[in-house]
Amino acid sequence: MNLSFQSKSDSMSITLKKVLDEFTQLNETTKEHYAVILIKVMINLIKNSKEMTMQGLTHEIKTAGEYLINNAQAGHGRSELVLRSTQTIYQHYISKGLQHSKADSMEALQSSLIEISQELIDIIIRSKDNIKTQCLKFFNNRFKVLVVGYSNVVIYSLIEAFKAGIVMQIYIPECRPKSEGIETYRQLTEIGYPCKLIFDSAIGQVMENIDMVLTGAEAVVENGGIINRVGTYTTAICAKFLEKTILCFSRKFQIYTFIPFIIKRLNQEEPQFSEKLKLPENLDFINPLCDYTPPDLITLLFTDLGVFTPSAVSEELILIFNT
Repeated sequence: MNLSFQSKSDSMSITLKKVLDEFTQLNETTKEHYAVILIKVMINLIKNSKEMTMQGLTHEIKTAGEYLINNAQAGHGRSELVLRSTQTIYQHYISKGLQHSKADSMEALQSSLIEISQELIDIIIRSKDNIKTQCLKFFNNRFKVLVVGYSNVVIYSLIEAFKAGIVMQIYIPECRPKSEGIETYRQLTEIGYPCKLIFDSAIGQVMENIDMVLTGAEAVVENGGIINRVGTYTTAICAKFLEKTILCFSRKFQIYTFIPFIIKRLNQEEPQFSEKLKLPENLDFINPLCDYTPPDLITLLFTDLGVFTPSAVSEELILIFNT
Protein backbone atom coordinates (compact mmCIF):
# COMPACT_ATOMS: atom_id res chain seq x y z
CA MET A 1 0.00 0.00 0.00
CA ASN A 2 1.20 3.52 -0.82
CA LEU A 3 2.53 5.06 2.42
CA SER A 4 1.27 8.52 1.46
CA PHE A 5 -2.26 7.16 0.91
CA GLN A 6 -2.13 5.24 4.20
CA SER A 7 -1.01 8.35 6.07
CA LYS A 8 -3.84 10.44 4.55
CA SER A 9 -6.39 7.73 5.38
CA ASP A 10 -5.21 7.59 8.99
CA SER A 11 -5.35 11.37 9.21
CA MET A 12 -8.92 11.40 7.91
CA SER A 13 -9.95 8.74 10.45
CA ILE A 14 -8.56 10.87 13.27
CA THR A 15 -10.34 13.95 11.89
CA LEU A 16 -13.68 12.13 11.67
CA LYS A 17 -13.36 10.88 15.24
CA LYS A 18 -12.64 14.42 16.44
CA VAL A 19 -15.67 15.73 14.53
CA LEU A 20 -17.97 13.11 16.06
CA ASP A 21 -16.58 13.62 19.57
CA GLU A 22 -17.02 17.39 19.31
CA PHE A 23 -20.59 17.08 18.04
CA THR A 24 -21.48 14.61 20.80
CA GLN A 25 -19.96 16.78 23.52
CA LEU A 26 -21.72 19.96 22.36
CA ASN A 27 -25.00 18.09 21.95
CA GLU A 28 -24.79 16.75 25.50
CA THR A 29 -23.54 19.90 27.23
CA THR A 30 -25.35 22.75 25.47
CA LYS A 31 -28.95 23.59 24.64
CA GLU A 32 -28.09 24.73 21.14
CA HIS A 33 -30.03 23.39 18.19
CA TYR A 34 -28.50 20.34 16.50
CA ALA A 35 -28.19 22.27 13.22
CA VAL A 36 -26.19 25.03 14.91
CA ILE A 37 -23.98 22.40 16.57
CA LEU A 38 -23.37 20.64 13.25
CA ILE A 39 -22.28 23.87 11.56
CA LYS A 40 -20.08 24.92 14.51
CA VAL A 41 -18.32 21.57 14.24
CA MET A 42 -17.82 22.20 10.53
CA ILE A 43 -16.39 25.66 11.26
CA ASN A 44 -13.76 24.11 13.53
CA LEU A 45 -13.06 21.50 10.86
CA ILE A 46 -12.42 24.25 8.29
CA LYS A 47 -10.27 26.25 10.73
CA ASN A 48 -8.04 23.26 11.52
CA SER A 49 -7.94 21.71 8.07
CA LYS A 50 -4.50 20.89 6.67
CA GLU A 51 -5.82 20.51 3.14
CA MET A 52 -3.85 22.49 0.56
CA THR A 53 -6.47 22.62 -2.22
CA MET A 54 -10.07 23.70 -2.56
CA GLN A 55 -10.98 20.22 -3.84
CA GLY A 56 -9.36 18.59 -0.81
CA LEU A 57 -11.16 20.89 1.63
CA THR A 58 -14.51 20.33 -0.09
CA HIS A 59 -14.04 16.57 0.10
CA GLU A 60 -13.13 16.81 3.78
CA ILE A 61 -16.27 18.84 4.59
CA LYS A 62 -18.52 16.46 2.66
CA THR A 63 -16.94 13.33 4.17
CA ALA A 64 -17.23 14.72 7.70
CA GLY A 65 -20.86 15.63 7.12
CA GLU A 66 -21.73 12.12 5.91
CA TYR A 67 -19.86 10.62 8.84
CA LEU A 68 -21.90 12.68 11.31
CA ILE A 69 -25.16 11.73 9.59
CA ASN A 70 -24.35 8.04 9.92
CA ASN A 71 -22.90 8.09 13.43
CA ALA A 72 -24.16 11.06 15.47
CA GLN A 73 -27.31 11.28 17.58
CA ALA A 74 -29.29 14.51 17.24
CA GLY A 75 -31.14 14.03 20.52
CA HIS A 76 -34.80 13.61 21.55
CA GLY A 77 -34.95 10.33 19.65
CA ARG A 78 -34.55 11.97 16.26
CA SER A 79 -33.45 10.03 13.22
CA GLU A 80 -30.59 10.73 10.81
CA LEU A 81 -32.99 12.79 8.66
CA VAL A 82 -32.67 15.88 10.84
CA LEU A 83 -28.92 15.90 10.28
CA ARG A 84 -29.12 14.89 6.64
CA SER A 85 -31.45 17.75 5.69
CA THR A 86 -29.24 20.25 7.54
CA GLN A 87 -26.10 18.92 5.88
CA THR A 88 -27.74 19.13 2.46
CA ILE A 89 -28.53 22.84 2.89
CA TYR A 90 -25.12 23.51 4.43
CA GLN A 91 -23.34 21.77 1.55
CA HIS A 92 -25.38 23.87 -0.88
CA TYR A 93 -24.27 27.10 0.81
CA ILE A 94 -20.64 25.96 0.82
CA SER A 95 -20.76 24.98 -2.86
CA LYS A 96 -22.25 28.35 -3.81
CA GLY A 97 -19.60 30.09 -1.73
CA LEU A 98 -16.83 28.22 -3.52
CA GLN A 99 -18.29 29.07 -6.93
CA HIS A 100 -18.25 32.78 -6.18
CA SER A 101 -15.12 32.89 -4.05
CA LYS A 102 -12.39 35.34 -5.04
CA ALA A 103 -9.98 34.05 -2.41
CA ASP A 104 -6.36 34.00 -3.60
CA SER A 105 -5.07 31.63 -0.91
CA MET A 106 -6.25 28.71 1.21
CA GLU A 107 -6.29 30.93 4.29
CA ALA A 108 -8.57 33.41 2.52
CA LEU A 109 -10.78 30.56 1.28
CA GLN A 110 -11.09 29.12 4.78
CA SER A 111 -12.05 32.54 6.14
CA SER A 112 -14.67 32.92 3.42
CA LEU A 113 -16.24 29.52 4.20
CA ILE A 114 -16.23 30.24 7.92
CA GLU A 115 -18.04 33.53 7.24
CA ILE A 116 -20.65 31.71 5.13
CA SER A 117 -21.09 29.12 7.88
CA GLN A 118 -21.60 31.79 10.53
CA GLU A 119 -24.17 33.54 8.35
CA LEU A 120 -26.13 30.27 8.14
CA ILE A 121 -25.96 29.88 11.93
CA ASP A 122 -27.40 33.39 12.28
CA ILE A 123 -30.24 32.46 9.90
CA ILE A 124 -31.01 29.33 11.92
CA ILE A 125 -31.03 31.24 15.22
CA ARG A 126 -33.38 33.88 13.81
CA SER A 127 -35.67 31.27 12.27
CA LYS A 128 -37.49 30.51 15.53
CA ASP A 129 -38.47 34.15 15.94
CA ASN A 130 -39.65 34.38 12.35
CA ILE A 131 -41.90 31.35 12.84
CA LYS A 132 -43.09 32.64 16.22
CA THR A 133 -44.13 35.96 14.68
CA GLN A 134 -46.33 34.15 12.17
CA CYS A 135 -47.86 31.95 14.90
CA LEU A 136 -48.82 34.81 17.21
CA LYS A 137 -51.07 36.16 14.46
CA PHE A 138 -52.83 32.81 14.31
CA PHE A 139 -53.10 31.67 17.96
CA ASN A 140 -56.13 32.47 20.09
CA ASN A 141 -56.90 32.10 23.80
CA ARG A 142 -59.96 30.00 23.00
CA PHE A 143 -58.03 27.30 21.17
CA LYS A 144 -57.58 23.76 22.40
CA VAL A 145 -54.43 22.38 20.83
CA LEU A 146 -52.91 18.90 20.49
CA VAL A 147 -49.10 18.98 20.26
CA VAL A 148 -47.36 16.00 18.63
CA GLY A 149 -44.06 14.79 20.13
CA TYR A 150 -41.16 17.13 20.83
CA SER A 151 -40.29 20.11 18.63
CA ASN A 152 -38.20 22.97 19.99
CA VAL A 153 -39.70 25.44 17.52
CA VAL A 154 -43.26 24.43 18.53
CA ILE A 155 -42.39 24.69 22.22
CA TYR A 156 -40.66 28.04 21.72
CA SER A 157 -43.67 29.43 19.84
CA LEU A 158 -46.08 28.27 22.57
CA ILE A 159 -43.91 29.74 25.32
CA GLU A 160 -43.67 33.07 23.50
CA ALA A 161 -47.45 33.04 23.01
CA PHE A 162 -47.84 32.40 26.76
CA LYS A 163 -45.61 35.42 27.51
CA ALA A 164 -47.78 37.49 25.17
CA GLY A 165 -50.89 36.52 27.13
CA ILE A 166 -52.17 33.89 24.70
CA VAL A 167 -52.85 30.84 26.87
CA MET A 168 -54.35 27.84 25.09
CA GLN A 169 -55.32 24.45 26.52
CA ILE A 170 -52.65 21.98 25.42
CA TYR A 171 -53.07 18.21 25.00
CA ILE A 172 -49.88 16.21 24.60
CA PRO A 173 -49.73 12.51 23.60
CA GLU A 174 -46.90 10.60 25.31
CA CYS A 175 -45.38 9.78 21.89
CA ARG A 176 -44.04 6.26 22.30
CA PRO A 177 -41.58 4.62 21.95
CA LYS A 178 -39.31 7.42 23.22
CA SER A 179 -42.08 9.30 25.08
CA GLU A 180 -40.88 12.71 23.85
CA GLY A 181 -44.30 14.12 24.73
CA ILE A 182 -43.38 13.91 28.41
CA GLU A 183 -40.47 16.32 27.83
CA THR A 184 -42.80 18.68 25.98
CA TYR A 185 -45.24 18.47 28.90
CA ARG A 186 -42.45 19.18 31.39
CA GLN A 187 -41.14 22.26 29.58
CA LEU A 188 -44.58 23.81 29.11
CA THR A 189 -45.90 23.12 32.61
CA GLU A 190 -42.73 24.55 34.14
CA ILE A 191 -43.87 28.01 33.06
CA GLY A 192 -47.47 27.42 34.12
CA TYR A 193 -48.98 26.36 30.80
CA PRO A 194 -52.21 24.34 31.27
CA CYS A 195 -51.40 20.94 29.76
CA LYS A 196 -52.86 17.46 29.83
CA LEU A 197 -50.74 14.39 29.03
CA ILE A 198 -52.68 11.69 27.20
CA PHE A 199 -51.99 8.12 26.12
CA ASP A 200 -51.27 7.69 22.41
CA SER A 201 -54.24 5.33 22.17
CA ALA A 202 -56.57 8.13 23.33
CA ILE A 203 -55.73 10.52 20.47
CA GLY A 204 -58.90 9.70 18.52
CA GLN A 205 -61.16 10.42 21.47
CA VAL A 206 -59.38 13.65 22.45
CA MET A 207 -59.33 14.87 18.84
CA GLU A 208 -63.06 15.52 18.93
CA ASN A 209 -62.54 18.28 21.48
CA ILE A 210 -59.51 20.08 20.05
CA ASP A 211 -59.30 22.88 17.49
CA MET A 212 -55.93 22.20 15.89
CA VAL A 213 -52.88 19.97 15.85
CA LEU A 214 -49.34 21.37 16.04
CA THR A 215 -46.35 19.31 14.94
CA GLY A 216 -42.74 19.79 14.05
CA ALA A 217 -40.96 17.78 11.37
CA GLU A 218 -37.71 15.92 11.06
CA ALA A 219 -37.88 16.79 7.38
CA VAL A 220 -40.30 18.33 4.90
CA VAL A 221 -40.15 16.62 1.53
CA GLU A 222 -40.48 18.36 -1.80
CA ASN A 223 -44.14 17.47 -2.33
CA GLY A 224 -45.09 19.19 0.96
CA GLY A 225 -45.44 16.03 3.02
CA ILE A 226 -43.54 15.65 6.29
CA ILE A 227 -41.44 12.96 7.91
CA ASN A 228 -41.67 12.97 11.68
CA ARG A 229 -41.73 10.67 14.69
CA VAL A 230 -43.99 7.66 14.24
CA GLY A 231 -47.58 8.44 15.18
CA THR A 232 -47.72 11.78 13.36
CA TYR A 233 -49.41 10.15 10.36
CA THR A 234 -52.03 8.46 12.55
CA THR A 235 -52.72 11.75 14.34
CA ALA A 236 -53.05 13.57 11.01
CA ILE A 237 -55.55 11.00 9.70
CA CYS A 238 -57.72 11.50 12.79
CA ALA A 239 -57.46 15.29 12.43
CA LYS A 240 -58.38 15.20 8.74
CA PHE A 241 -61.36 12.91 9.33
CA LEU A 242 -62.70 15.21 12.05
CA GLU A 243 -61.95 18.30 9.93
CA LYS A 244 -59.36 19.72 12.32
CA THR A 245 -56.55 22.07 11.31
CA ILE A 246 -53.05 20.56 11.34
CA LEU A 247 -50.10 22.94 11.30
CA CYS A 248 -46.48 21.96 10.81
CA PHE A 249 -43.65 24.18 12.09
CA SER A 250 -40.38 23.79 10.21
CA ARG A 251 -37.27 25.76 9.33
CA LYS A 252 -36.11 26.03 5.74
CA PHE A 253 -33.07 23.82 6.36
CA GLN A 254 -35.48 20.96 7.13
CA ILE A 255 -36.94 21.07 3.62
CA TYR A 256 -35.27 18.22 1.82
CA THR A 257 -35.27 16.94 -1.75
CA PHE A 258 -35.78 13.22 -1.22
CA ILE A 259 -38.49 10.66 -1.82
CA PRO A 260 -40.59 9.56 1.19
CA PHE A 261 -39.63 5.88 0.81
CA ILE A 262 -36.29 6.71 2.47
CA ILE A 263 -38.02 6.21 5.82
CA LYS A 264 -38.15 2.47 5.11
CA ARG A 265 -34.35 2.40 5.37
CA LEU A 266 -34.29 3.90 8.85
CA ASN A 267 -33.54 1.59 11.74
CA GLN A 268 -36.30 0.43 14.02
CA GLU A 269 -36.32 1.12 17.75
CA GLU A 270 -36.06 -1.71 20.25
CA PRO A 271 -39.45 -1.68 22.01
CA GLN A 272 -39.58 -1.11 25.75
CA PHE A 273 -42.21 -3.04 27.66
CA SER A 274 -43.13 -3.22 31.30
CA GLU A 275 -41.25 -5.92 33.20
CA LYS A 276 -44.62 -7.15 34.46
CA LEU A 277 -45.66 -8.24 30.99
CA LYS A 278 -45.04 -11.86 30.09
CA LEU A 279 -43.86 -11.65 26.51
CA PRO A 280 -43.23 -14.57 24.16
CA GLU A 281 -39.64 -15.35 23.31
CA ASN A 282 -38.21 -14.15 19.98
CA LEU A 283 -40.80 -11.42 19.75
CA ASP A 284 -41.33 -10.27 16.16
CA PHE A 285 -42.15 -6.56 16.21
CA ILE A 286 -42.59 -3.51 14.00
CA ASN A 287 -41.48 -0.33 15.71
CA PRO A 288 -40.27 2.26 13.14
CA LEU A 289 -38.56 5.52 14.00
CA CYS A 290 -40.61 7.74 11.72
CA ASP A 291 -43.62 7.87 9.47
CA TYR A 292 -44.55 9.92 6.44
CA THR A 293 -47.57 12.22 6.48
CA PRO A 294 -48.71 13.12 2.92
CA PRO A 295 -49.36 16.76 2.01
CA ASP A 296 -53.13 16.41 1.70
CA LEU A 297 -53.30 15.88 5.48
CA ILE A 298 -51.36 19.08 6.28
CA THR A 299 -53.25 22.38 6.39
CA LEU A 300 -50.36 24.85 6.52
CA LEU A 301 -46.59 24.91 6.98
CA PHE A 302 -45.23 27.68 9.21
CA THR A 303 -41.61 28.34 8.23
CA ASP A 304 -39.02 31.07 8.66
CA LEU A 305 -39.66 31.90 5.01
CA GLY A 306 -43.38 32.45 5.57
CA VAL A 307 -46.61 30.46 5.79
CA PHE A 308 -47.23 28.06 2.93
CA THR A 309 -49.66 25.46 1.75
CA PRO A 310 -47.95 22.08 1.19
CA SER A 311 -48.26 22.51 -2.58
CA ALA A 312 -45.99 25.58 -2.43
CA VAL A 313 -43.03 23.70 -0.91
CA SER A 314 -41.59 22.56 -4.24
CA GLU A 315 -41.50 26.18 -5.42
CA GLU A 316 -39.62 27.18 -2.25
CA LEU A 317 -37.11 24.39 -2.83
CA ILE A 318 -36.42 25.75 -6.29
CA LEU A 319 -35.78 29.19 -4.79
CA ILE A 320 -33.52 27.81 -2.04
CA PHE A 321 -31.34 25.77 -4.37
CA ASN A 322 -31.14 28.43 -7.06
CA THR A 323 -29.92 31.19 -4.74
